[in-house]
Amino acid sequence: MTIYGRAHVAYDAVYSATGATAGAAGDVKNRQRVSDDGSRIGLRISEDLGGGLRAFSVVETGINIDTATANGQSNTFNSGTGYFGTREAHVGIGNNIAELRLGRQNVFWGMGPTEDVSANRISGGVGSSYSAPSSGYVAAPAARLENTVQFVGGSDLGGFAGSSVWFAHPVAAEAALLGQEVKAAAQGFTVRYIIGGFGVQYDYAKNKNTVNGLTVADDTKTGSKLGLSYSYSPGSKVYFANSMFSISYTDAAINNTATPTTLGTAAMAGYRKQSNNQLGVQHRMGDLELHAQYVIQGKVKNYLGASVADTGSKAYALGARYELSKRTALTASYNVIVNEAQNNINISGGGQSAVGALGKGADLKVVRASIQHLF
Repeated sequence: MTIYGRAHVAYDAVYSATGATAGAAGDVKNRQRVSDDGSRIGLRISEDLGGGLRAFSVVETGINIDTATANGQSNTFNSGTGYFGTREAHVGIGNNIAELRLGRQNVFWGMGPTEDVSANRISGGVGSSYSAPSSGYVAAPAARLENTVQFVGGSDLGGFAGSSVWFAHPVAAEAALLGQEVKAAAQGFTVRYIIGGFGVQYDYAKNKNTVNGLTVADDTKTGSKLGLSYSYSPGSKVYFANSMFSISYTDAAINNTATPTTLGTAAMAGYRKQSNNQLGVQHRMGDLELHAQYVIQGKVKNYLGASVADTGSKAYALGARYELSKRTALTASYNVIVNEAQNNINISGGGQSAVGALGKGADLKVVRASIQHLF
């Protein structure tokens, strides 16, 4: 058994979102704060069964070092913390060809080896706010899911190692009324290929009937992500990432609303689809690592394929990481998100958001520095 984890906490010297269409009443005034960024502790258990076969388990729990509660900076529940095994908890059996895993698992989380800046390299970065957005008009279909069966390719697959296929039965399905068929289900796959300095990863996920037909807001969320990278020297790479998310409703009257009118909510918002494109570079110089990211988010498209005005955004980030040792690093970043008048993308991930939702049209600026320690 191995105990592992990460303690990662930042100090935000600036966190502000101004220029909201509601005026000053919709702005987030400048504030300073201490902010946890994905801290966790985990257990890895493995047993050699002979003949190349092994049994294993992972139990990983998120912890909010900043608040010491299950709530993040927005004072709302951070689903990756609060209970034992909230980040990931699975048991499995397998060999170097493939593994079978059962439990709560990461299924549509991050961009794997092609882009892991916001997840692992610095505190901040704008990429994860778009590849798995938690604000704005269209959310990702899944990140981690309970009741998941996943098959993952092993090292004998060479460059395809880490590719997977999965399906899940979300807990919400079991809340169905007596006499009703349980309809909620999710499924997807990841194709990953690494050869030399080149890397590619494609993810697809579909989360169907997320409220099991109990209300007219019953919906299906679909998403895809494509990441491409080229490592031109050890620790240095350029990368591109595209994500596309959509949501459709069982009820035609809701689905065929020509213009989504309720930002960030399911009820009466109508079918919508949105894409994001990101370019980035990571450059290594000894113990120092420099980062730059730029993201363009397209406008929302409705069921007619028409763009909805003022629903896009742009973002960029500059960051640096200095490694004091193999396990401890100091990071700094400057992050900017420029929202159009009907959008409110926020920095997300690790419970970092300072408010539940920014005012529409607000432009976000965050300056932060962090200490990260791996163990």
